[in-house]
Amino acid sequence: MKIRTMLMISAMLFAILPMIIYAVFAGMLVDKDGDKEFRETIINMAENERYTLQTYINTVTGEMNTILGDPEVQSALSEQKANDYAGNYLTKFAEADRTIESIMLVDKDGNIFCGSAGKTGQVVDNFAAYAEYPDDALFFNSIVNPEATGGGKNPTMFMKHTSGKSTVIINFKLADHGFLYEAAGGSTFYNGAVAIADSSANHNYSIVDNFKVNLFYEYPADVFKAKIDALTDDSQPEIIEYTPANSTAPYYAAMIKVGGENGLIAIASCPVNGSANYYSMSVRNSIVVAVVLIALVVIAGAIVVSILVTRPLKTIEETLEKVRRGDHEARIPTAVSNNEYGQMSRAFNNLLDEIVVSEDRYRTITEMSDNIIFEWNFKTNEVFFSNNFNKKFSYRAPSDHFGDSFLLKAKLHDDDAERYKSDLEKLGRGEEFKHNEYRMKNIYGDYIWVLIRTATLHDKDGNPLKVVGVILDIDRAKKSEQQLTARASFDSLTELYNRETIESQIDNEITLSEARKSEMAVLFVDVDDFKHYNDQYSHATGDQVLKFVARTIKNVVGEFGFAGRYGGDEFIACVRNAEINDPTRVAQNIISRLDEGFDCDGIHLSVSVSIGISMIKDDYNTRVEYIIGKADDAMYSVKKNGKSNYAFI
Repeated sequence: MKIRTMLMISAMLFAILPMIIYAVFAGMLVDKDGDKEFRETIINMAENERYTLQTYINTVTGEMNTILGDPEVQSALSEQKANDYAGNYLTKFAEADRTIESIMLVDKDGNIFCGSAGKTGQVVDNFAAYAEYPDDALFFNSIVNPEATGGGKNPTMFMKHTSGKSTVIINFKLADHGFLYEAAGGSTFYNGAVAIADSSANHNYSIVDNFKVNLFYEYPADVFKAKIDALTDDSQPEIIEYTPANSTAPYYAAMIKVGGENGLIAIASCPVNGSANYYSMSVRNSIVVAVVLIALVVIAGAIVVSILVTRPLKTIEETLEKVRRGDHEARIPTAVSNNEYGQMSRAFNNLLDEIVVSEDRYRTITEMSDNIIFEWNFKTNEVFFSNNFNKKFSYRAPSDHFGDSFLLKAKLHDDDAERYKSDLEKLGRGEEFKHNEYRMKNIYGDYIWVLIRTATLHDKDGNPLKVVGVILDIDRAKKSEQQLTARASFDSLTELYNRETIESQIDNEITLSEARKSEMAVLFVDVDDFKHYNDQYSHATGDQVLKFVARTIKNVVGEFGFAGRYGGDEFIACVRNAEINDPTRVAQNIISRLDEGFDCDGIHLSVSVSIGISMIKDDYNTRVEYIIGKADDAMYSVKKNGKSNYAFI
């Protein structure tokens, strides 16, 4: 993030955050007052509904007592048999009160033997469930008869009274002309509504105003059931906070019990959003407008101040970018400011002077060297070569992009192209690129041997940043090696290099190891008790032993070295890149394979050898005679300590 942006953001935060905190705090106080009044309104609505319900319960209880007090009805109940007067009486009684849907006299099996609305002779659905409810209390008919609220029927409530083996059931209307519906339907506030539940185990809900039928499914059952179960007639209403199953908006509700232990519950419910803030909305809007206006002024001031403060930094940034692009004469104007920016500018200029001198020194040393230095920046994907590159190769890159660089466009010998491509892909993934030798076409169109060494630089998280490498011309040393091999004199018996050739090869390998910055090892191998083979068997057998030893050493050393017969029963093996090709492992393999033996004229012979190892790590000025002598000394130390082993010096 730029400093200018940081300054702008900081100025805005320090100025605007206190205003926001103040606005939030003030809003919380306003909301608290609004929320308090909102809660009180809900409780008042529940209180009003309790009054309505109590009036209704008193009316219904009186109607039940009136019916039970009629002698003909009492006669019908005791005889469980209808009579003309009782039936007419119940019909007229129901018609006179539009809140009554029907009145039924039912025997113990649920058969209606007398009643209004032509129900005589029918059977009350699920009549056994009526026994679970106490007499003279209001309950919802949908509990007993689930179909009562479906199929286009209006929801009803019922009150029952048991008289001997007979039961009086009065069904009351809720919707349409129901007294309870009309009383509660006018009790609306904000976008909330009132509802009525019974206090049975199921807590079914009657729906009025803008609530759906079966409000039971709108309220969280676990919350409301626990609250309803705890209600008593003298319970004070309290606010319940909940979220309906079909909504994500929070709701407040208050409930009050009416009419005794088995009476009804009055519920007032309303969504909080858009309602609780009704009283405080205008004040909140004024606070928001004031905060927004002040914030706009602060933002404008922060932008202006940030631009003025960071303008000198922009000048410094532009100057540094010019230097990065190669304009080493560019400097920061010291008159840009006389304060800390001026001091910073002078310090940067001094640093730039030192960097330019250092770069010139580095460039001079590089150009005087025959080695070509290159750098691959992974962040910019650009490749740079030292100027002496032009003396060795003819390729001229059209840009600094990796896709145009010599690393990708170099002309490789057919035998080296695939290996180089694979190594370059590894280098691009941040892997090291060590000790690799290739033939590349030079400025004269000839293939020359080069050695490429690299070092990968990483950031603090271990991610590769750039590769710094060097291309060394090892053509003379490699061709000298090839010429030595071509002119090599071989031992006629073992077909290995003879003494003179092995010494020349080791001397040339020291030169190549210095170019590679790698280690090399010389192994001096001497056959233990060789005289025994000549004396015990024959000189011909001894020759076969020497051939077997020569083949074994040559096979073990393989492609990472070479071997020769130094004289008599003494052999020398050279191991290149010894930091990778462990010479102790090579020595152990030679000892193990010789111990396996070979068959000679029907006899199985095993051979043991003593091996001395000497190393060259940093001192590439070591003479051949010296390193061979050290390996010979190490071999004799093995001879003195039991033979058939190897030792280091």
